Amino acid sequence: MSEKTYAALVERVKRKINSPAAQSENCTEIQRQPDDAAEDWARLLADLGTVENVTMVPLDETGEHVRIRWNPAEAM
Repeated sequence: MSEKTYAALVERVKRKINSPAAQSENCTEIQRQPDDAAEDWARLLADLGTVENVTMVPLDETGEHVRIRWNPAEAM
């Protein structure tokens, strides 16, 4: 696991979260890509799990496709 690959994964997920569609729905789906290290993916999900007002819903049995929801009203 390298900080560089983890940082790239985080940036990709941030872009999805900050997209206009995700912002209007307070929801987006993320999926592990073939070049994402399993350790990086697990760390990302663990980090997201510590964020207040964020809910993660696994969309597959492996946890590699996840819906993220957040409630900005509760974050205020």
